[in-house]
Amino acid sequence: MTVKVLIVDARPERSRALEQALHEAGFDVVTRANEHDDLYAVMTRVKPDAVIIDAALPSRDTLEHMGQLGRRFPKPMIMLAEEETPDLTREATSAGVSAYVVEDIQPALVRSMVNVAIASFDAHRALKGELTKTQTTLSQRRTIERAKSQLMETHAFSEDAAYQWLRKHAMNRRLTIHEVAQAVLTSDDFES
Repeated sequence: MTVKVLIVDARPERSRALEQALHEAGFDVVTRANEHDDLYAVMTRVKPDAVIIDAALPSRDTLEHMGQLGRRFPKPMIMLAEEETPDLTREATSAGVSAYVVEDIQPALVRSMVNVAIASFDAHRALKGELTKTQTTLSQRRTIERAKSQLMETHAFSEDAAYQWLRKHAMNRRLTIHEVAQAVLTSDDFES
């Protein structure tokens, strides 16, 4: 599968060389867009796998715009710039930039640079997914524990009996234990 790359171009003379290097490395440059174009429309139209922003010195506005773009269209973003400062690197990372490169791009380095950015982005997204899943599981467990406590208080159940009650009602109504626990906590008439 060919990786589709969008170049957001603030320096046309350098971006042409970058486009050539990407083609030589086997990537499909779907388009070059100016940083002042409607990038939301461009992203919707071309659906790239990665975005390369080529800017001499990215401004705060450019970084903020890239951050908004990254939140709406999560893709690996690579920033090419002529200067690097700790503050600029931090701001670029906060904006969702996966890689910040200060050197001229040589065709031999392009493939690994884009592939590393994509792999890093995918790993970060997988970690966020696992974190969200874990947070959801913990939240559901807290709800079940609160429902068990309420059943233990209201009906003088043991902890095991309260859990079995939730389990039985979940099976009878074809719901999850979490859904029954939520109903117990929000409805007085569910406890029958």
